[in-house]
Amino acid sequence: MSKPLALLMTLALLGCGGADRSDDSAATDGADAGADGTDGTDGTVEREPPAYSGGSCPTLEAGDNTFASGDTTYTVHVWLPDDPSGAPLLTGWHWLGGSARSLVNAMDLDDLVDDEGVVLLAPDSDGSQFEWHFLDAPDGNPDLLLFEDLVACAHAQWGVDLDRVYATGMSAGGLWTSYLTMHAAQWLAATAPMSGGIEGYTSPADAIPAMLTWGGPRDLYSSYSFEEASERLSAGLQADESFVVECVHDGGHTLPPWGFGPAWAFLEAHPKGVAPSPWAGGLPDEVADHCRLP
Repeated sequence: MSKPLALLMTLALLGCGGADRSDDSAATDGADAGADGTDGTDGTVEREPPAYSGGSCPTLEAGDNTFASGDTTYTVHVWLPDDPSGAPLLTGWHWLGGSARSLVNAMDLDDLVDDEGVVLLAPDSDGSQFEWHFLDAPDGNPDLLLFEDLVACAHAQWGVDLDRVYATGMSAGGLWTSYLTMHAAQWLAATAPMSGGIEGYTSPADAIPAMLTWGGPRDLYSSYSFEEASERLSAGLQADESFVVECVHDGGHTLPPWGFGPAWAFLEAHPKGVAPSPWAGGLPDEVADHCRLP
């Protein structure tokens, strides 16, 4: 049986056997411009956002928003700092059977809005079988278009910093964040999938730093191993000379006990195109207790 088919069958069991849930309580440095930017006269990178698929972006407000992307309409939840102008953008992707709000509450992502001045966008899925279309090809993928449309409209409305666009998610959302790592690297600065990973690897358009977190060999759902999936993604990224940090806990298929703090420290330290990584010589003390350089 092929690995994609095995994944499909495993995830079908997840959809029938119960929701994939975690406890709800629970500056560029000489970088190449890449596909989405051109070199400025001062040596910096001038990046262009993706184009919104609907023409003119709708106005996004704090709270729940109806958001059209291509032929699909989503609910997008928005959290805004006091001054969102030029802020970093974090997108969050929920697990199977979950919701944007359950993800944000479980991971305390909304704390970043007040504490770090982050614009946080977290959509609810379109209700497809596995929430996000990580088994589909990039061409015509509605969720990939959704991500690009969110970046486009966040930049159009608030001028979010295109050098600081990030993604995270857990389980099905971690698998989708891993998919974005491979297929949306031209728009992303760095990613932090949790209990994610991949089956077949595709080289990203740009080198992209990634912090991969999983729950050790017991990180299973049915027979699917998120440890093996995460290790495949790590190996592919390293072979492509993307900077990778691995964070492994022993909690199985749950969020890490240390929270999102190390992941945010990683994302914040890795704006688009930074090379070499400021962590290449060793991890900061607050991260080293939980994570490693592979």
